[in-house]
Amino acid sequence: MEGLEPVDENEARDIVMELTGANSVDVVPFGTEAGIFQTFGMSSVICGPGSIDQAHKPDEFVSIDQLQQCLDMLDRLGGKLAA
Repeated sequence: MEGLEPVDENEARDIVMELTGANSVDVVPFGTEAGIFQTFGMSSVICGPGSIDQAHKPDEFVSIDQLQQCLDMLDRLGGKLAA
């Protein structure tokens, strides 16, 4: 599986950063299908609620507040893409 390579120009990353108010991104050694999309020229970003510190463990969890923040961002994303 191809990894998602960080690139200077990434529209998907820029949109998510704008919608979340983030001013930085992290590169992590996890596998997703995003690298496949990137090989076809699609701008890709991986994001979601919660913290990797609590993910993929027997007692993993996402707080209600973190889930609501993600839902709010997805709502703003839908509005931006529909505009």
